[in-house]
Amino acid sequence: MKNKLITISTVAAVVGMALSLPASATMSVRSSFADAALSIDAWGSQSSNSGFLQTDIPIGSTVLGAYLYSSNVWGGGVAGNVTLNGTFLSSASGSLLPSNNPASTVIYDVTSFMKSAIESSAGGVQNWAISENGFTDGEVLVVAYQNANTVGGSAIILDGGLSTHGDNVHLDFTSPYVSGDSFMSLASSFSYGDGQFTTVDVTTSSTASRSLTSAAGGNNDGNFENADGALITAGGVGDSPLNPLDPLTHGASYDDELYNLALGNGVSATPFLQVGDSFVELKTVNPSNDDNVFGLFFSSTFQIDNVVTSPVPEPETYAMLLVGLGLLGFSARRRKQSA
Repeated sequence: MKNKLITISTVAAVVGMALSLPASATMSVRSSFADAALSIDAWGSQSSNSGFLQTDIPIGSTVLGAYLYSSNVWGGGVAGNVTLNGTFLSSASGSLLPSNNPASTVIYDVTSFMKSAIESSAGGVQNWAISENGFTDGEVLVVAYQNANTVGGSAIILDGGLSTHGDNVHLDFTSPYVSGDSFMSLASSFSYGDGQFTTVDVTTSSTASRSLTSAAGGNNDGNFENADGALITAGGVGDSPLNPLDPLTHGASYDDELYNLALGNGVSATPFLQVGDSFVELKTVNPSNDDNVFGLFFSSTFQIDNVVTSPVPEPETYAMLLVGLGLLGFSARRRKQSA
């Protein structure tokens, strides 16, 4: 933390300075595929350095892209030293910048060898060996694929580091919604127990903000081991597409991080998406201020043509604007929080 003395002489100056502050890390689109769908799975363990990741892809499908995410432990672990399906991953495609949580995530483009392996398999649920040689919270495998049944759909992969203070993800539809599934998967690391969770609220062009979940996170795919090195989860293979029955319930095991916005929940059976909707917007917040939400993945049976992500300004930014507007010429001292 650093303290910085800021002298504010005009409204324009304070607004400009506030807007120039480093933004919190947020999501960006890594890949978007038309006429496609996604297969997602996560694995992590502190007690064992090897296991398997699964794909569930119909036989005869064409693999369009495959990515492996590996997250370290609160910034002190080793994200990397990973072997997938017998291939040691010596070169990462990049590293996702963390937000308030310092747990960084390394990403590997594994299309080159997973494409042939998946396309030559028997299809359906398949196991792929994964091992770690470092103290890492786990891995997530995301595969985009295409077949006759995915025509007309969209597969969108967003990654980065959601701001724990709040982020907005806005998706525009190519045409007004008529029908069809809209699956969303959230990937998170360094989250455990009832006290660590992320909330997700949904707004559409026809419906005001509505809670989808207050229990995203935990370490479902780390088999709920109470230990660093196993704190990872992502909605995917083997998880239920039904939304949490009660969106206000907390608890690491209550939510499997896989959602279908074309459905409702136990509070209201009314689907989150309504006929005629032209967009959906998600607002995420992590009240414990320490989870590492590094992936949001969408797989819909209709076309999505635009995605916009934006962090919600942190409270200190609002404070700067208010001070500048109310006390021109006043010298204010603020604490700048690292992104």
